[in-house]
Amino acid sequence: MKHLSPILIGIGSNDQPEHAIRQATQALRETFGKVTLARILRTAPLDGRGPDYLNTVALVHSDKTPDEIKALLKAIEDRLGRLRQQPPGGIPRIAIDLDLLIVGDICDDALKLPSPDLTERPFCLYPAAELLPDWRHPRQHATLRQLAELAHASKNSTNG
Repeated sequence: MKHLSPILIGIGSNDQPEHAIRQATQALRETFGKVTLARILRTAPLDGRGPDYLNTVALVHSDKTPDEIKALLKAIEDRLGRLRQQPPGGIPRIAIDLDLLIVGDICDDALKLPSPDLTERPFCLYPAAELLPDWRHPRQHATLRQLAELAHASKNSTNG
């Protein structure tokens, strides 16, 4: 029997996002089987341009390699209408964005695992902490729950 690793996938969209997240979740289910979604967060675009995003994180399990998973995610994005280049001067719209955040305990800079987005972007960290609160980040030496609590405390101390 093959070992199934927990895999976290960031999902985001700002182009009919409710529909896009439903489609992406269904495509992930068809690809990996069971999918558990965290809560959905509404966030402003990082560059301040375009409509708000809806973001969430999906938990799946697989024995596939990170490269195989990345190829599957790119194929899903392409099938769901992801454009890799935005039209010049247009409002940036992302039909769907699927980002590989973690694959089990793999720690590999070349593969960008765990993804830097996991700890740098609250819309990745908070939902990820909901799904795998006790997963220990190999570089931060803390659980996702602890990292989310630290980020929340830091955010509140800078807003006070």
